[in-house]
Amino acid sequence: MKRDFGGMTLERVGAIDPECDAAGSVREFMPQSRYAKADSTPLNPNGAGPFCRFSIGKGINAAGVYVLTVDGAPVYAGKCENLAKRWGGMGYGAISPKNCFVGGQSTNCKINNRVLRHAQAGCTLEIWFHPTADAAAAERRLILGLRPQWNSQVPW
Repeated sequence: MKRDFGGMTLERVGAIDPECDAAGSVREFMPQSRYAKADSTPLNPNGAGPFCRFSIGKGINAAGVYVLTVDGAPVYAGKCENLAKRWGGMGYGAISPKNCFVGGQSTNCKINNRVLRHAQAGCTLEIWFHPTADAAAAERRLILGLRPQWNSQVPW
């Protein structure tokens, strides 16, 4: 399935389905206590959690741009060198303890926590992707055209 976002055609990768417990509730994770320097390093602005785990885009080892939708509305757009890594266990899909603290990946924490909250609320979260070698220009075009609410920086 394909869809137009800001004049660019992206293909649906799939829905984000976070890990659930036996009762069907989205599992929450708090990895902060596993960080060796937790007692001497402050949390980043998005590091408090909780977080979830998910993986999407397996096998799509391509560079390009993506759009995350919540109930069909675009809420986040970005670029990646490898979609599977960006949305898998090495990116947004699993938050490492270090990422919760200053010097870690604050954006990974922010996106993962928002995915968790929206999944718990029963929203449908989907990833859309467009492979391109000029991901920076495509990302800028998407963000300026869509003005997604989860993007905090405009790429200039």
